[in-house]
Amino acid sequence: MEVTCNPNVHDLNNLWNIEENVFPKLPNSSFEIYGPNFVEKFLESHTVMFQGNSGLKPKEGEITSQPWQWPINFKGQHFSGGKPRIYLLGNPVVFWGNLVALVCYFTLCTWNSFQIKRGYSISPNVRARRDKTLEACGWLVLAWGLHYLPFYAMGRILYFHHYFPALLFSSMLTGVILDYLLESLPSMVPQYLSSSVYPWLTGLFYSTLIYSFYLFAPLAYGMHNLDPSFENSTVHQIRWLDSWEF
Repeated sequence: MEVTCNPNVHDLNNLWNIEENVFPKLPNSSFEIYGPNFVEKFLESHTVMFQGNSGLKPKEGEITSQPWQWPINFKGQHFSGGKPRIYLLGNPVVFWGNLVALVCYFTLCTWNSFQIKRGYSISPNVRARRDKTLEACGWLVLAWGLHYLPFYAMGRILYFHHYFPALLFSSMLTGVILDYLLESLPSMVPQYLSSSVYPWLTGLFYSTLIYSFYLFAPLAYGMHNLDPSFENSTVHQIRWLDSWEF
Protein backbone atom coordinates (compact mmCIF):
# COMPACT_ATOMS: atom_id res chain seq x y z
CA MET A 1 0.00 0.00 0.00
CA GLU A 2 1.35 3.42 -0.95
CA VAL A 3 1.52 5.73 2.06
CA THR A 4 3.68 8.59 0.80
CA CYS A 5 4.84 10.11 -2.46
CA ASN A 6 7.88 11.87 -1.03
CA PRO A 7 11.06 10.09 -2.20
CA ASN A 8 13.08 11.72 0.60
CA VAL A 9 12.52 9.40 3.55
CA HIS A 10 14.49 11.68 5.89
CA ASP A 11 12.35 14.74 5.21
CA LEU A 12 11.23 16.35 8.48
CA ASN A 13 7.79 16.88 6.96
CA ASN A 14 7.29 13.16 6.41
CA LEU A 15 4.69 12.55 9.09
CA TRP A 16 2.88 9.29 9.72
CA ASN A 17 -0.75 9.73 10.65
CA ILE A 18 -1.93 6.54 12.38
CA GLU A 19 -5.70 6.35 12.13
CA GLU A 20 -6.20 3.10 14.05
CA ASN A 21 -4.04 0.59 15.89
CA VAL A 22 -5.46 -2.55 17.49
CA PHE A 23 -3.44 -4.79 19.78
CA PRO A 24 -5.35 -7.28 21.96
CA LYS A 25 -2.79 -7.34 24.79
CA LEU A 26 -3.13 -3.59 25.44
CA PRO A 27 -6.10 -1.95 27.15
CA ASN A 28 -8.49 0.01 24.96
CA SER A 29 -8.06 3.77 25.40
CA SER A 30 -8.88 6.91 23.47
CA PHE A 31 -6.21 8.81 21.59
CA GLU A 32 -7.68 12.03 22.96
CA ILE A 33 -5.77 11.56 26.21
CA TYR A 34 -2.54 11.87 24.23
CA GLY A 35 -3.65 15.03 22.46
CA PRO A 36 -1.74 18.25 23.17
CA ASN A 37 -3.24 20.90 25.42
CA PHE A 38 -3.72 24.53 24.45
CA VAL A 39 -0.23 25.66 25.48
CA GLU A 40 1.42 22.82 23.56
CA LYS A 41 -0.66 23.58 20.47
CA PHE A 42 0.19 27.27 20.79
CA LEU A 43 3.93 26.60 21.04
CA GLU A 44 3.85 24.05 18.22
CA SER A 45 1.98 26.36 15.85
CA HIS A 46 4.37 29.22 16.50
CA THR A 47 7.39 26.95 16.12
CA VAL A 48 6.10 25.78 12.75
CA MET A 49 5.38 29.38 11.78
CA PHE A 50 8.92 30.51 12.63
CA GLN A 51 10.39 27.55 10.75
CA GLY A 52 8.29 28.36 7.71
CA ASN A 53 9.15 32.06 7.82
CA SER A 54 12.86 31.36 8.13
CA GLY A 55 12.74 29.61 4.77
CA LEU A 56 11.38 32.66 2.95
CA LYS A 57 14.39 34.24 1.25
CA PRO A 58 14.51 37.15 -1.21
CA LYS A 59 14.68 36.43 -4.90
CA GLU A 60 17.53 37.77 -6.98
CA GLY A 61 17.12 41.50 -7.50
CA GLU A 62 14.10 41.74 -5.20
CA ILE A 63 13.86 44.94 -3.16
CA THR A 64 13.56 44.32 0.57
CA SER A 65 13.92 46.41 3.71
CA GLN A 66 15.21 46.18 7.26
CA PRO A 67 13.25 46.76 10.49
CA TRP A 68 15.30 49.82 11.49
CA GLN A 69 14.14 51.57 8.32
CA TRP A 70 10.42 51.29 9.04
CA PRO A 71 9.76 53.72 11.93
CA ILE A 72 11.80 56.48 10.27
CA ASN A 73 10.11 55.92 6.89
CA PHE A 74 13.53 55.48 5.30
CA LYS A 75 12.20 54.01 2.07
CA GLY A 76 9.00 52.59 0.67
CA GLN A 77 8.01 49.65 -1.47
CA HIS A 78 7.11 49.36 -5.14
CA PHE A 79 3.61 47.98 -5.61
CA SER A 80 3.35 48.49 -9.35
CA GLY A 81 6.10 49.05 -11.87
CA GLY A 82 3.75 49.68 -14.77
CA LYS A 83 1.90 52.83 -15.77
CA PRO A 84 0.80 54.46 -13.61
CA ARG A 85 3.39 53.49 -11.00
CA ILE A 86 2.26 52.93 -7.43
CA TYR A 87 4.74 53.37 -4.59
CA LEU A 88 3.93 52.41 -1.02
CA LEU A 89 5.37 55.08 1.26
CA GLY A 90 4.32 56.01 4.75
CA ASN A 91 2.99 59.50 5.30
CA PRO A 92 6.08 61.23 6.73
CA VAL A 93 3.95 63.53 8.89
CA VAL A 94 2.39 60.49 10.56
CA PHE A 95 5.56 58.39 10.80
CA TRP A 96 7.82 61.14 12.10
CA GLY A 97 5.06 62.48 14.31
CA ASN A 98 4.78 59.03 15.88
CA LEU A 99 8.49 59.11 16.69
CA VAL A 100 8.07 62.51 18.36
CA ALA A 101 5.16 61.14 20.39
CA LEU A 102 7.27 58.16 21.46
CA VAL A 103 9.99 60.52 22.68
CA CYS A 104 7.36 62.61 24.48
CA TYR A 105 6.07 59.50 26.24
CA PHE A 106 9.47 58.51 27.62
CA THR A 107 10.16 62.14 28.54
CA LEU A 108 6.86 62.31 30.41
CA CYS A 109 7.67 59.05 32.20
CA THR A 110 11.06 60.41 33.24
CA TRP A 111 9.60 63.73 34.41
CA ASN A 112 6.84 61.98 36.34
CA SER A 113 9.34 59.71 38.10
CA PHE A 114 11.54 62.71 38.89
CA GLN A 115 8.64 64.60 40.47
CA ILE A 116 7.63 61.59 42.55
CA LYS A 117 11.19 61.03 43.79
CA ARG A 118 11.59 64.71 44.64
CA GLY A 119 8.24 64.88 46.38
CA TYR A 120 6.78 67.60 44.19
CA SER A 121 3.30 68.75 45.10
CA ILE A 122 0.91 67.78 42.29
CA SER A 123 -2.82 68.41 42.34
CA PRO A 124 -4.98 65.27 42.47
CA ASN A 125 -6.63 66.07 39.12
CA VAL A 126 -3.31 66.51 37.34
CA ARG A 127 -1.88 63.34 38.89
CA ALA A 128 -4.97 61.29 38.02
CA ARG A 129 -4.95 62.48 34.40
CA ARG A 130 -1.22 61.89 34.07
CA ASP A 131 -1.40 58.41 35.59
CA LYS A 132 -4.28 57.51 33.29
CA THR A 133 -2.33 58.75 30.27
CA LEU A 134 0.87 56.93 31.22
CA GLU A 135 -1.01 53.69 31.85
CA ALA A 136 -2.74 53.84 28.46
CA CYS A 137 0.51 54.77 26.72
CA GLY A 138 2.37 51.97 28.48
CA TRP A 139 0.03 49.35 27.04
CA LEU A 140 0.27 50.90 23.58
CA VAL A 141 4.08 50.99 23.70
CA LEU A 142 4.07 47.33 24.79
CA ALA A 143 1.77 46.42 21.88
CA TRP A 144 3.95 48.42 19.47
CA GLY A 145 7.07 46.63 20.68
CA LEU A 146 5.49 43.17 20.46
CA HIS A 147 4.43 43.82 16.88
CA TYR A 148 7.72 45.41 15.81
CA LEU A 149 10.75 44.14 17.74
CA PRO A 150 10.38 40.40 16.86
CA PHE A 151 11.26 41.23 13.25
CA TYR A 152 14.85 41.84 14.33
CA ALA A 153 15.12 38.15 15.23
CA MET A 154 13.60 36.87 11.98
CA GLY A 155 15.75 35.51 9.21
CA ARG A 156 13.02 35.68 6.58
CA ILE A 157 12.56 38.24 3.83
CA LEU A 158 11.05 41.47 5.15
CA TYR A 159 9.01 44.19 3.51
CA PHE A 160 7.93 47.67 4.50
CA HIS A 161 4.30 46.65 5.00
CA HIS A 162 5.28 44.31 7.84
CA TYR A 163 5.51 47.39 10.07
CA PHE A 164 1.89 48.42 9.58
CA PRO A 165 0.37 46.45 12.52
CA ALA A 166 2.90 48.13 14.84
CA LEU A 167 2.18 51.46 13.14
CA LEU A 168 -1.44 51.21 14.26
CA PHE A 169 -0.44 51.14 17.94
CA SER A 170 2.17 53.84 17.39
CA SER A 171 -0.48 56.11 15.88
CA MET A 172 -2.83 55.40 18.78
CA LEU A 173 -0.02 56.37 21.14
CA THR A 174 0.36 59.65 19.27
CA GLY A 175 -3.33 60.35 19.71
CA VAL A 176 -3.19 59.77 23.47
CA ILE A 177 -0.06 61.91 23.91
CA LEU A 178 -1.47 64.68 21.73
CA ASP A 179 -4.72 64.73 23.68
CA TYR A 180 -2.81 64.96 26.96
CA LEU A 181 -0.64 67.82 25.72
CA LEU A 182 -3.57 69.76 24.27
CA GLU A 183 -5.48 69.44 27.54
CA SER A 184 -2.43 70.54 29.52
CA LEU A 185 -1.56 73.61 27.43
CA PRO A 186 -4.51 75.85 28.45
CA SER A 187 -3.19 75.95 32.02
CA MET A 188 0.20 77.18 30.76
CA VAL A 189 -1.00 80.18 28.74
CA PRO A 190 -2.71 83.44 29.73
CA GLN A 191 -6.36 83.23 30.71
CA TYR A 192 -7.64 85.03 27.61
CA LEU A 193 -5.98 82.41 25.38
CA SER A 194 -6.81 79.28 27.36
CA SER A 195 -10.24 78.75 25.81
CA SER A 196 -8.96 78.92 22.23
CA VAL A 197 -5.74 76.90 22.48
CA TYR A 198 -7.35 73.46 22.26
CA PRO A 199 -9.62 74.06 19.22
CA TRP A 200 -6.99 76.03 17.29
CA LEU A 201 -4.22 73.48 17.78
CA THR A 202 -6.59 70.60 17.07
CA GLY A 203 -7.67 72.29 13.85
CA LEU A 204 -4.03 72.88 12.89
CA PHE A 205 -3.23 69.22 13.51
CA TYR A 206 -6.10 67.94 11.37
CA SER A 207 -5.34 70.46 8.63
CA THR A 208 -1.74 69.25 8.52
CA LEU A 209 -2.87 65.63 8.21
CA ILE A 210 -5.34 66.42 5.44
CA TYR A 211 -2.81 68.47 3.49
CA SER A 212 -0.13 65.79 3.86
CA PHE A 213 -2.58 63.21 2.50
CA TYR A 214 -3.33 65.46 -0.47
CA LEU A 215 0.39 66.05 -1.01
CA PHE A 216 1.40 62.37 -1.09
CA ALA A 217 -1.76 61.00 -2.71
CA PRO A 218 -0.11 60.65 -6.17
CA LEU A 219 2.15 57.92 -4.79
CA ALA A 220 -0.78 55.81 -3.64
CA TYR A 221 -3.17 56.50 -6.50
CA GLY A 222 -0.65 56.27 -9.32
CA MET A 223 2.17 58.45 -10.65
CA HIS A 224 1.42 59.51 -14.21
CA ASN A 225 4.32 61.93 -14.60
CA LEU A 226 6.94 59.41 -13.63
CA ASP A 227 10.35 61.02 -13.38
CA PRO A 228 10.69 62.95 -10.08
CA SER A 229 13.81 64.68 -11.41
CA PHE A 230 11.62 66.82 -13.68
CA GLU A 231 10.52 70.01 -11.99
CA ASN A 232 7.06 69.74 -13.53
CA SER A 233 6.61 66.20 -12.22
CA THR A 234 3.75 65.62 -9.80
CA VAL A 235 6.15 63.98 -7.34
CA HIS A 236 9.22 66.21 -7.73
CA GLN A 237 8.49 68.36 -4.68
CA ILE A 238 7.64 65.51 -2.32
CA ARG A 239 10.82 63.50 -2.66
CA TRP A 240 12.15 64.70 0.68
CA LEU A 241 14.70 61.89 1.11
CA ASP A 242 17.11 60.50 -1.46
CA SER A 243 16.34 56.99 -0.19
CA TRP A 244 12.76 57.26 -1.46
CA GLU A 245 12.95 55.30 -4.70
CA PHE A 246 10.07 56.72 -6.71
